Amino acid sequence: MKKYLAYIGVIVVIVILAAYFLVFYKAPETAPKRIVIYAYNDRITGIDPSLEDDTGLVVLGAVYETLTYYDHVTGEVKPRLAINWTSSEDGREWVFYLRRGVFFHDGTPFNATAVKISVERARDIYRETGRGLGYIWDAVEEVEIIDEYTVKFKLSYPQRLDLLASAAYAAYIFSPRVLEYSKASHYTDKALEEWFNRGNAVGTGPYKLVSYDPMREVRLEKFNEWWGWKEINNPHAPDVVIIKIITDPPAQYSGLIAGEVDIACSVPRETVKDLVSRGFKVINQSTYHNFILFFNTRRYPTNITEFRLAIAHAINISTVISQAILGFGTPASGVIPRGFPGHVEGLTYPYDLEKARELLRKAGVEIPVKIELLYQVDYEETNKFAMIFKSFMKDLGIEVELIPQDWARLKDIAKGVWTDPENTPHLIVADWWPTIPSPFDYLYTMLHSESKEWNFAGYVNPEFDSLIYEAWELEGVDYKLALKKYEEAQRIIYREAPVIGLWDEIRPYVHSNRVELPEGALNPMYMYVVRFELVRVRS
Repeated sequence: MKKYLAYIGVIVVIVILAAYFLVFYKAPETAPKRIVIYAYNDRITGIDPSLEDDTGLVVLGAVYETLTYYDHVTGEVKPRLAINWTSSEDGREWVFYLRRGVFFHDGTPFNATAVKISVERARDIYRETGRGLGYIWDAVEEVEIIDEYTVKFKLSYPQRLDLLASAAYAAYIFSPRVLEYSKASHYTDKALEEWFNRGNAVGTGPYKLVSYDPMREVRLEKFNEWWGWKEINNPHAPDVVIIKIITDPPAQYSGLIAGEVDIACSVPRETVKDLVSRGFKVINQSTYHNFILFFNTRRYPTNITEFRLAIAHAINISTVISQAILGFGTPASGVIPRGFPGHVEGLTYPYDLEKARELLRKAGVEIPVKIELLYQVDYEETNKFAMIFKSFMKDLGIEVELIPQDWARLKDIAKGVWTDPENTPHLIVADWWPTIPSPFDYLYTMLHSESKEWNFAGYVNPEFDSLIYEAWELEGVDYKLALKKYEEAQRIIYREAPVIGLWDEIRPYVHSNRVELPEGALNPMYMYVVRFELVRVRS
């Protein structure tokens, strides 16, 4: 009986203590998650780290890392997944020494094997199919693993491999275990590409992908084991990043006003002053994103150099910048933007109607004449440019038929310059931002005769082609001489005018006072990509 009463007593004490605990004990409060919502203006076209060559960069840039990083302010190449590197005198052999203690988001250690398979996959798919931007690894003959944290690249011709390893596309390093996850038979198996593009990602970056809807929203979460947190020392970095697809600029504006968006990259330009007056902050970022007018050089009358030059001198670019983009741009000088390696001043065509008329007479084109302008309908600035351009051409007796298309259709039509030039518009407005910090990226891609994917002018010039390749190979052994060759090539383009640089964009990024967006979080090389690890969220 005594034993029974003792048990009862113990139970009573436990019940009293439990009740006391429930009434008086307060669990420690969990700090609320820091969430940043970024309004992005386009659907995501894919997130395969080896193959994506378009808008998927906005995700890839936060989830994956490259071996090196190009500092656009100093022009230096800085360490990222590689901490150091050396090259042979002839630029044909490079050794990269890798960062230790780095992990992929799946817990797999980063090492030389990951570098080898990531580089070879991008290179091999490009070589076999022409897809992606793996041309950056074209010179790589062999990737040799020296040890777990040392990789040697053997090249068929000299290259600035440290620059190429910092590329925006085709240079990301992914986990070797993706083959296992995707059940692909090899790294170039289509099944792996499909696995990535279904919303799977395994990088080493500061954020990991947790949900993916390319039409509506992408959700990223802080990767606490990222090696860089100690270096940047930002305890106020976002825990969660939501990339919200808002293609309508007025909707981005409304989202800011309603407090539903923290950072917006594409508000209507005319609303920027209003947002500033409401207390929002704006960073006007000078970018390497530029707009270019391509001439169909394989169809009359834009196949006549003097006719193209007449049009060039009849465009008042100051009017275009003030009216079409409300001052958010600078007049282009050639096709390489200001601040980018290899940019050349003095390649702007001065507005001169008398000169334009004289060039028209030399061209021998009977006036009036009708030409067609193809442009991207989902860009506010190209819509406005088209109308302004049409009015400029009236002054010369040139009638312009406007052909607005979305980007996918525009690209398909423009490529017809090589197969059906007579049924491809005379002029095409397109925009460009670079893959690598090299003039080759602009000059080869848009103007070399081999580049039939993006050379919307159908331009063929053996002298120009030769100069570009010569400069490309010189980059690895004599960088200054390479830049001189690129300049010579640009002067050929200026004289023959197969394309005209229109403007280099200034992009206004608007953010609320809830977040601190340093300018260093934006990079003109890769517009729209935000380094969220540098963003600070105010509590």
